[in-house]
Amino acid sequence: MLLNELARTSGTSTASIKYYRRQGLLPPGRRLTATRFDYGREHLERLALIRALRELAHAPIEDIRALTTVIDEGRPLVKALEIAQAIATGLPARLHEEPPPEGEDPRVAELVEAMGWADVGSGPRVALARLLGTMGAEGVASDLPTLLRYARPLEEIAREDLAGIRSAPQSHPGASADGRSPSTDAIVRQALIGSLAFTQLTVVLRALAHASVSLEVGAEEGQTGPHGAHP
Repeated sequence: MLLNELARTSGTSTASIKYYRRQGLLPPGRRLTATRFDYGREHLERLALIRALRELAHAPIEDIRALTTVIDEGRPLVKALEIAQAIATGLPARLHEEPPPEGEDPRVAELVEAMGWADVGSGPRVALARLLGTMGAEGVASDLPTLLRYARPLEEIAREDLAGIRSAPQSHPGASADGRSPSTDAIVRQALIGSLAFTQLTVVLRALAHASVSLEVGAEEGQTGPHGAHP
């Protein structure tokens, strides 16, 4: 398809497509003439991914570039998923496989060791260290037992998420109508959308659980009725 058809099919303006090409986010099409290019399925899927990153995750161009570069370099899918997860949760997109920085909060290393996680530097690891500093300054509990209480069930959720993404690619929502396996772009886009949804779901369910437990405790103590009203 030509540029105008690509724009119409993808719901992306021609100006935006040209901008994404200049920024290195969208691979060039197959050259037909000096000014005409042919675009295909891979360009539609990349534009769908960029649109999700921009409109749903509000990701800046540099974060999108970090993700698309990993995809275009053919690096393992898990690396692209790590970056998508970071973007979805508002953490730094670039994951640096380097030793943790000097002066890091020691609780981070303690947590990593206790969980048996890879002892490498990453955007989420930096973000955790900063968050622990803020929590400590505000007097919020952030000792190792507290961290483990949250980390253990979240690790299980992460394992199930990744297993679901990788187990049955033919049934994945990103699969094409002709039955072909979904591309990395389609898989990462679905994972991004899922991460955004389940991050919000975690927040909402935790709030609902707190509200429900508070009502139960209040009822047991004779402070409220079964629906939160005073008896």
